[in-house]
Amino acid sequence: MLKWFNKKKKDNKGFTLVELVIVVAILAILVGLLAPQYTKYVEKSRKSADASNLENMVRAVEIGAADATESIPKGGYKITLSPTDDANVTGVAYDSTTPSAKDIEKVTNILKATIAENWDKTMLKSSKWKDVYVQADGTAAETISATCNVDAEGAVTVTYVPAAVKDMA
Repeated sequence: MLKWFNKKKKDNKGFTLVELVIVVAILAILVGLLAPQYTKYVEKSRKSADASNLENMVRAVEIGAADATESIPKGGYKITLSPTDDANVTGVAYDSTTPSAKDIEKVTNILKATIAENWDKTMLKSSKWKDVYVQADGTAAETISATCNVDAEGAVTVTYVPAAVKDMA
């Protein structure tokens, strides 16, 4: 009886080389078809993450402007995200209607409290923003920004550059 169980098939030789080549060829064709779509989806998700980061910063300014205890003074506050963590590019700037640098510090502190301590180190994940936005001088922009205009009552109107950022968030 034990001899019957230990009997092995002699014709089991595994896969042939032709079968293995066919399987590898099919896999190569599938990868060739799917890889471009995958890269498009990855880039789209990076752009969505960038737009979401900018939108979170805008929401923090809106909340700060609406808060009675930490009111943001009237003026224009521009939040810019860049592809590097250079503090001179990514951050909050103010236009000529903002009364003082103390006001910009207020906005910066609100962003630190709401977003994170190192919010100004937030970088763009996508390198394809320059394909979307061309500046007035014809050069491609590598940053995205939102200008938050706070009026005397604390209402905020936001302008995005490029405008496509608003639709992605």
